[in-house]
Amino acid sequence: GLIRIFDTATWQQIAVLKGHTWFVTSISLSPNNRLFASASYDGTARLWNLDTNLPVGPPLHHDHRLRSAALSPDGKVLVT
Repeated sequence: GLIRIFDTATWQQIAVLKGHTWFVTSISLSPNNRLFASASYDGTARLWNLDTNLPVGPPLHHDHRLRSAALSPDGKVLVT
């Protein structure tokens, strides 16, 4: 599961984030648009830094496929 990031001014792809090994099922942006969380059928949630396009910390492993992940309004809590 790749995550592709596009520049909406030009619609050009500006990054491809690799990490998930199966379908990415949801993405949630932080209020400041600098971090986002992703959930995947590979049983992990991941936090990403949009400034560097790199993961923040290790994947958060779950026992089952994940369908969604959401960041709290203050960006301090991730719920899966």
